[in-house]
Amino acid sequence: MTTKQDEREIAGCTASLANAKERAWALAAGTSPDRSLLEPDLAFHGPAPIGDLLGREAFETALLEPIRAAMPQAAKRPYLYFGGEFMGHVWVAATGNIEGEMTSPLFGVPPGEGSRKLRFGEFYRFEGDRIAEIRCLLDIPGLAHQAGIEMFPPFSGRAHIPGGPPAEIGIVKTPQDQVLTETTRSLVENMIVGGCNSLEGSDMSSQGLEQYWREDMAWHGPWGIGSAYGLQEFFDYAQGPSVRSFPGRKGSWPKEAFVAEARVAGFAGQFLGTFSGVPFRGIEPTGRKVTKRVMDFYTSREGRLAENWVLIDMIRFASDCGVDLLASLPEDPATAAA
Repeated sequence: MTTKQDEREIAGCTASLANAKERAWALAAGTSPDRSLLEPDLAFHGPAPIGDLLGREAFETALLEPIRAAMPQAAKRPYLYFGGEFMGHVWVAATGNIEGEMTSPLFGVPPGEGSRKLRFGEFYRFEGDRIAEIRCLLDIPGLAHQAGIEMFPPFSGRAHIPGGPPAEIGIVKTPQDQVLTETTRSLVENMIVGGCNSLEGSDMSSQGLEQYWREDMAWHGPWGIGSAYGLQEFFDYAQGPSVRSFPGRKGSWPKEAFVAEARVAGFAGQFLGTFSGVPFRGIEPTGRKVTKRVMDFYTSREGRLAENWVLIDMIRFASDCGVDLLASLPEDPATAAA
């Protein structure tokens, strides 16, 4: 039974979330937010080669300014945007593409004619009216591919940069039905804890993932893994290669951020496993424990998961395995335009 106190707390959280989503849109859909949106001592957790930073100015210098310089007319287009409360804090999440012509190098990737797309995933933790923490991943290998540079060998997954669902599903700006939200949140948590994390060795059947996913599901991994359409492609192109390379691997739980709203959910976390199986995306096994920074974004339909967008810090993972993916980039990217 919901008490008056419960109702007041729910109303307060809803109001805080609505305000956070209204303010965070300037960063989720732009690269020049008002500085008042960010705490001066902002904590930023980013992908290689950026890494972890402390302070608003460091974040602006390492991420926002290079994007604005390399893609002056860039449009940041999120196709999933939603939020919620996690561990007592309001979080807002976004994923999509930064699109535009590159007129100068970005993270070592050469410029070139035509529009480029850089996939991004971001989680923003609010303290009051300001963002105090950002977790961010970028698909830099996918951007390099568009410049004609391949960081990975050919892969079986479908090689394209995915789009998102209809805006009425993915862009959640108004208060949503709490029952639907809780159903989606529980579905993702049960799939990770009761499915993915029940892996026994390399036996995918031990996970029982069929009970969580629609048969016509779609899974979109980072460049080097690609997309899969339908459960069989998911097992063949995504899940299968991963469990063969990292037998018994797990996803960290609880996550660093995990929110859901209506039919959309997402988390930022870590993949944990021992790289003791077969080579993974051209990288030889190390026999050591590894972690990968990951972000997963989901939509659900009719009680099952329907679509999944995944970002992985592949450059950092490869570096931890002794492989420098950035070495494939030209020494002088300004003169190596595609």
